[in-house]
Amino acid sequence: MNALELSRLVPAPVQQVWSAWTTPAGLARWWWHTWRGVGYDVDARPGGEYCIEAAEQGIGVRGTFRVVEPPHRLVFSWIWYDLVDGRPVEQPADEVDVRFVAEGDRTRVLLRHTGPWTGPEAADDYRQGWTFVLDALTAQVAVVPGD
Repeated sequence: MNALELSRLVPAPVQQVWSAWTTPAGLARWWWHTWRGVGYDVDARPGGEYCIEAAEQGIGVRGTFRVVEPPHRLVFSWIWYDLVDGRPVEQPADEVDVRFVAEGDRTRVLLRHTGPWTGPEAADDYRQGWTFVLDALTAQVAVVPGD
């Protein structure tokens, strides 16, 4: 099994970063936030599902939460799909394990994405996508009064 591991230091406390990953409003602040019409649906509990779909771009990702340990860990399946004629055409399921570690008033996000990949190309492609969204998380999820 191949794996991709990334780390980001987010300038926000753990609870705020947790909410950014586990609520539709939180995801909308950073995940594909520059695209119009992105839909966010998330039920962050073991067995709950999530779906993030960018219909205009013809892509989406969905899966099921396997582990939910607020506010420190999420493990979920990852099923990437392309929209063809308005219907999803899915790729095989991967797994994503995200840990949230407090570092003062900031949060270290540790991400591990594993899949049934047959070569390094898939991990390289996912590295590009995860880098994009994790950079957006770091830039967009800052301490906001009232959060």
